[in-house]
Amino acid sequence: MYNMLKPLFYILIFSTILLSCTPDKEEDIVIPSYLLSEEQLVSVLTDAYLSEGASGINVKNVIGEKYDSAYVFNPLQEHHISKSTFDSTMNFYTKHPQKLKLIYEKVLEKLSVIQANGKLE
Repeated sequence: MYNMLKPLFYILIFSTILLSCTPDKEEDIVIPSYLLSEEQLVSVLTDAYLSEGASGINVKNVIGEKYDSAYVFNPLQEHHISKSTFDSTMNFYTKHPQKLKLIYEKVLEKLSVIQANGKLE
């Protein structure tokens, strides 16, 4: 009798281990409260890309080091977010690429609306 139950026991153990190793579903992952919310991250990243784009425009024909300081805009400072909080948030999202993809889709959507309107809201 023991010899007949032994293979069933091994199958049960193997199945339990296999099922316990399945990854969490992306939608079930809760964002820790000490990180930026999705909306905050979308807003900061949108401003960061706008800032980066604006820094490449030299409307005043400023040369050298003055050019760099003429267009200083720090999205983290503007949103009252520490660099460590931003870095921790990005670290979290890089471990959850599906969530990060959704964030970037929202950023692109906001940038597209800004471009279509021709102005910032």
